[in-house]
Formats: sequence, C-alpha cells, structure tokens
Amino acid sequence: MILNNERGILTIDFMFSMVLILGLSALLFVLTFTLSIASVTQYVTYAAARNYVTAHIDKASQEARAVAKYKELTSNKVFKPLYNNGWYLIDEEPNVGDHTKVIPEFESATQGINKFWGVGTSFTAVVLDFQIPLYGSTQPDGDGSGEGFKTYLGSYLGREPTTEECLAFTAARWGAIRTLPASGGSAYSTAGSGGYFPQTDDGC
Repeated sequence: MILNNERGILTIDFMFSMVLILGLSALLFVLTFTLSIASVTQYVTYAAARNYVTAHIDKASQEARAVAKYKELTSNKVFKPLYNNGWYLIDEEPNVGDHTKVIPEFESATQGINKFWGVGTSFTAVVLDFQIPLYGSTQPDGDGSGEGFKTYLGSYLGREPTTEECLAFTAARWGAIRTLPASGGSAYSTAGSGGYFPQTDDGC
C-alpha cells in the first residue's frame, strides 16, 4: 500500500528509536550498578572472612567474630540502604565455616584438600527483573522476585587452629612422644609430665 501523505513518519521513527535507546540505557545502567553492588557484597564477605580466619579461644568465638563483622558492615549507614530498598537482597545471617557443607558441589573440587573455609551469602538482584518497552521482560518466566538473578558470593581464607585445638594437639603429641622406643637411654614413658610445658603461638 502506498501512502499519499508521509507527514509524521520521522516523528514515529524518532519515538520508536528513543524508546529502544532509553530501554537499552536503563538495562546497561542497572547491570553496571548491580556489578558494583556485587563487588561491595564480595568485600563484606572478605572482611568477615578475615575476622574468621584469625585464631581465637575456640571455633565458636571465630564464627561469632565473622558474623559480627558481617552484620556491622551490612548495617553501616552507607551500605544498609543498598540492601533495604528492595533492589538487592542478601542473607541476614552469613554462612560461616566449611562451605562444602553449604554447597555440595565444592566437595568434588577439593581433591582431598578443603580450601572452602570462609564466609558467604546469597545475593539476589531483584532490580534486574523488570520490563523494557518493546524489548519485553528480562526474565520472561519470572515472578518479579528476582530469583532468576540470584548467585552466591563468598570469600575463602581458611581458618587458623584455635587455642583449644592447639592444646589438644600438643597434649596428644606428648602422649605419642612418650610411646616412642628408646635406644641407649631412658624411654620417654618413664618421664613424668611435670617438666613438659606445651606452648602455643597464635595457633599451632
């Protein structure tokens, strides 16, 4: 069909292109902002893992220090609005300790050496689940909860032995030393425990 009057065609093209450009710009803005918040969240887990890795009296104290640092940062006046405006969601309580128990797939990746001791949290970018005019939804099968844009962020720095573990280790070591056979001298089993003084220096 041939139009006898083409007035307004450029206006329609302009409006159509503007919608596409604004929609794409919104998507790029939300994506880059989400990557920035993900980096902030990654730092929160790293700071908490640093508090967890340090030796303490017992394992419960190590875990408590990690949780305290996590909550201190997520409730900070700068970071708190990022997780309370409904755009991004994280766990209220972090996962602290052996992450092969949290993510079973990590078990096969350890190859006998577990390197997944640290702090982690779930991160959901609800803001990425939205409608773009003419483009459609970023998550067609989603319900607006952002579950399609959920991942797990963690930092794994290990864990130093606690004082309790070190004392148990040195006591067991002394017991093993006393069972060693002696040649040309008195056996360790004949020595008492009075002259043995176990020492721990920031763990074992």
